[in-house]
Amino acid sequence: MILGFNSSDDKKIALEMLKANSVTFPNIVDASDAAEKTAFQDYRSSGVPLNYVIDKEGKIAAAWYGYEEDYAQARAALRKLGIEILEKK
Repeated sequence: MILGFNSSDDKKIALEMLKANSVTFPNIVDASDAAEKTAFQDYRSSGVPLNYVIDKEGKIAAAWYGYEEDYAQARAALRKLGIEILEKK
């Protein structure tokens, strides 16, 4: 499952960006103080996007900053967990 979490942007701007980029996975858009604390203190985020792959036991299997068009880091992390993602043709 993929889940997005945006604790930095205005809700309207974030929702427009998700729509413009045809994002279909669930997203939490919450710029409240509690959400910002969760992102920047509890998860030690210092920028966006911050990507996590979390395994079946709830442990962080990989984490990285930034956007990649080819999803190379995500593919590599999933491959280590025995999950192969096929490319669209």
